[in-house]
Amino acid sequence: MVSKSQFNDKVKEIKRSFYSLTEHLYLQSYVPEPKIDDDKVRFLYAMLNKRLSNSEAKLITISALLLQAALDMHDEVSLHPVTSDKLRKNRQLTVLAGDYYVGLYYYLLAEKNHVPMIRVFSQSIQEINESKMSLYHTDHEGELLYQDVQQISSQIESALMQNMADYFEQSAWKGVIKDFFYLKKLLQAKSQWLDGQSNSIIQSIIQNKLPDEDKLQSIDRRVEDMKDQLLSKSKNLHAFQNFVIEHVDELLGNSSYHEIAAEEG
Repeated sequence: MVSKSQFNDKVKEIKRSFYSLTEHLYLQSYVPEPKIDDDKVRFLYAMLNKRLSNSEAKLITISALLLQAALDMHDEVSLHPVTSDKLRKNRQLTVLAGDYYVGLYYYLLAEKNHVPMIRVFSQSIQEINESKMSLYHTDHEGELLYQDVQQISSQIESALMQNMADYFEQSAWKGVIKDFFYLKKLLQAKSQWLDGQSNSIIQSIIQNKLPDEDKLQSIDRRVEDMKDQLLSKSKNLHAFQNFVIEHVDELLGNSSYHEIAAEEG
């Protein structure tokens, strides 16, 4: 059975290469360093390494991280009116940083003639942006169907990885990736709600809760349902089932700690 810890050294190696590529002293004096989700590194590399050489799996994983960094950077661009030259410059450089990361992933893939993968990335950008617009529209309609919010959020969180799984014919990985990263988002949404912050996922759960449930019970039921669905799908990964279980245990452990801290606070 494959364990989560077997990928620790590879995660460190990929992150070093990523930050070496994205290092830009002028940008970093105005724009925060991109954040990397270690879970995405592990899941991507584990999936790709089944079909590609170590070097190719690393290259495409880094390219995917660059695209994610670009999307994250563009999400940080404020839509509020700027009131100073400093804020205006910060906004402009944030946009440029996102574009810079897009240019880097394109260069890496094109240099190795991964033209089909560039198409996969472009399709994913379109799907993610359309999903973000759909979520914004749904969020402002008032009535939030949980299934709709779940599907849209799943696309935002992992459309690129799902499309990569399709391209490499890794259907078992696709289902696991979709559910794992939605579960991770759901637990983050729950943590935000416990801290007093509203969000569309929790709003949709509360609006669709059962008559005999309180709000927290309804949220926890959705968490349990997603966890059970994910663990059932993980059986299709055979040797990687334990890999998924360990990630889920870590997610739920972190969430439990946050819930206890919120109650004590």
